[in-house]
Amino acid sequence: MGAILDALHRLQQVENELNTYRVKEEALRRKARQVERQISKAEAEFQTQREAVTRCQMEIDQAELDIKAREESMNRHRQALNTAKSNKEYAAVLTALNTEKADASKCESRVLELMTRKDQLLGESKSFEQERGRLDERLKKYQQDLERYLEETRSTYQRLEKEREAAAAGLPASALATFERVAAHLEGDAMAEAKRVSARGEDHICGGCNMSIPLEHINRLKSRDEILVCSSCGRILYTDPVGARHA
Repeated sequence: MGAILDALHRLQQVENELNTYRVKEEALRRKARQVERQISKAEAEFQTQREAVTRCQMEIDQAELDIKAREESMNRHRQALNTAKSNKEYAAVLTALNTEKADASKCESRVLELMTRKDQLLGESKSFEQERGRLDERLKKYQQDLERYLEETRSTYQRLEKEREAAAAGLPASALATFERVAAHLEGDAMAEAKRVSARGEDHICGGCNMSIPLEHINRLKSRDEILVCSSCGRILYTDPVGARHA
């Protein structure tokens, strides 16, 4: 390989090491984000339950006011029965009294239903609170795991970042820009070796996606120090990889 591809290959080696740490860090962050979403969902459900309890209590209060009003009306009707001046008046008052009794009985049944529903909602709310507590503990653990991992790997990560800066420093701006673009698109895996399919033939495939590479590209890679990308996956192609990078 020429100087540019050789430098890019060294940069890719550092990038690979960095990605090992990035992937682990992202996995830990993903766990925490997942629990945060679960907490948000639990909070929304809990709020919905609390609002339902409030509405239920308002209905209970209103029904109890209705019962009280009907009881007062029934007392007036009972008094009116004692002062009725005719059978017709007595019958009318008695019909009104019985109607109030029936309506009061319906209100009392409704209150019992609402109180049962309220108790059910309170039980569900308690379950949500308990689940929220478990989720809080899980989130705390994941956050601690992340903090511990970042602390344990900080010095190594910082060293690799410096090595990456050094590897990128001598590259032409266009070459580095191409590497950065491909790396961002393929999660850091910006380069792939052009691999010979068989020892006797001249056919090559991309080591990243296993798709065929034109012979013209292979000849250019062997004769020039230029950046060529796989037409299928977009990775920067190279041949004759350099030896392992020394830290």
